[in-house]
Amino acid sequence: MKIEHEKKVALLRKLEARRADYVKTEKIKKEVEKLESQMMVATQGIETTSAEIIKLRETELYPQLLELVKGLVSSFVFVLVLFVSP
Repeated sequence: MKIEHEKKVALLRKLEARRADYVKTEKIKKEVEKLESQMMVATQGIETTSAEIIKLRETELYPQLLELVKGLVSSFVFVLVLFVSP
């Protein structure tokens, strides 16, 4: 989408520099505006998704990781005590 936008903007600049047909120039302007709008919507969707992933990581995954590490440390200590004791 971004590449398409860049191509349309370059075409629009070229048309404006050549003072091309008004209708053609306006058509390309509308296409550029439509692409910009689509990119803004996509960006907002990405930001929302990213925020949800961060929230999930902090509320669900991090506590589970802590419990896993605590369990591993407990198991390690248990095995260590077995091997060290006479």
